[in-house]
Amino acid sequence: MADDRTITLGGQDFPIAPLTLGAMRQAGPAFTRIGIDSSEGMGAQATIIYLAMHAANAAVTPADVDAIVGVTFPELKAAVEKVALLMGVEMRKIEPGEAPPAQPATTMTPAIAPAP
Repeated sequence: MADDRTITLGGQDFPIAPLTLGAMRQAGPAFTRIGIDSSEGMGAQATIIYLAMHAANAAVTPADVDAIVGVTFPELKAAVEKVALLMGVEMRKIEPGEAPPAQPATTMTPAIAPAP
């Protein structure tokens, strides 16, 4: 069973460690792209997992993470959440009747119409 410094992917436990400030600069933007409905979102999750695994073992490469076999979506979600907690992100459950967080807009529109 995984502890606070391991994640489980493909039924295997992998050590993770807190991120350096430099790694957090990479992880922060990746958190804004998380999702399973696009290759970019899946790539963002792999980046976050790689950064935490690499922090625990500098020999781990992005290719090593991509090569993990048998990863389930629940494992992936739990792993990303565990890395978020290591980074100090506060997690809370959505209460019954509460709206889920808004999704970011895909296009930008001006908030105020340009002056004539």
